[in-house]
Amino acid sequence: MATMVKPVIGLTADTDEGKEASRPPFRGETTYWLKKSYLNAVERSGGLPFPITPAIKASTTDAYLSLIDGLIVTGGYFDIDPALYGEKPIARIDEIKPDRTLMEIRLIKKAVRLKIPLLGVCGGHQAINIAFGGGLYQDIGAQAPGALRHEQKPKPVSQTSHEVKITGDSMLRRIVGKDKIKVNSTHHQSVKKVGKGLKVCATAPDGIVEAIERDGSGSFLVGVQWHPEKLYESDKASRKLFRQFINKCIACKNSR
Repeated sequence: MATMVKPVIGLTADTDEGKEASRPPFRGETTYWLKKSYLNAVERSGGLPFPITPAIKASTTDAYLSLIDGLIVTGGYFDIDPALYGEKPIARIDEIKPDRTLMEIRLIKKAVRLKIPLLGVCGGHQAINIAFGGGLYQDIGAQAPGALRHEQKPKPVSQTSHEVKITGDSMLRRIVGKDKIKVNSTHHQSVKKVGKGLKVCATAPDGIVEAIERDGSGSFLVGVQWHPEKLYESDKASRKLFRQFINKCIACKNSR
């Protein structure tokens, strides 16, 4: 009996411009990295992780996408440049990583055209929204009075922070099988203007957007503001999300 070939899942890697650089003689050299929790979630769900770094050239984007059956746009310790959604900095802006963000937006746009399943996590969820022409709250605390504190520090991200309400007619609701779930929270920016062709499918108690998906038919596309990879071991909804994503990636692989 033939063994099923697992789908290859691209994961966008973060960049460190030498600030945390290792010992000489490599101190100061740009390093690319990816948290183990993403790799574990993909492998446990039946996929083969394939890191994609900001070092890739725009001209090789198609070549990288030809190697994968699904794409996860990950989160990271940085903000997205407000210029990418037509604004100037008007509130708290942390470190920006333009090479990474531009690489991710290129990947998102081409993955959508190629009908490659797409999952965005935290900053990756925000990047999907921007790729579709949306915008962000630059800082929830400054721009959304009365909102919850969405940075749960010092509480570990392996624990949940607040509840989210899932839209009843959404794909996300069909995946997790619940109207409400508890999630972790590690962000100070969030979706403000929803991109064209997307719709909100989950919100926090304060109304902040917590998840988006495609508005209508098309390839699998979900963005979540929380980190399901950090809850994979303890939370059934997180496992269901990853497994459904991988199932869609298998279907994509088999259709090629």
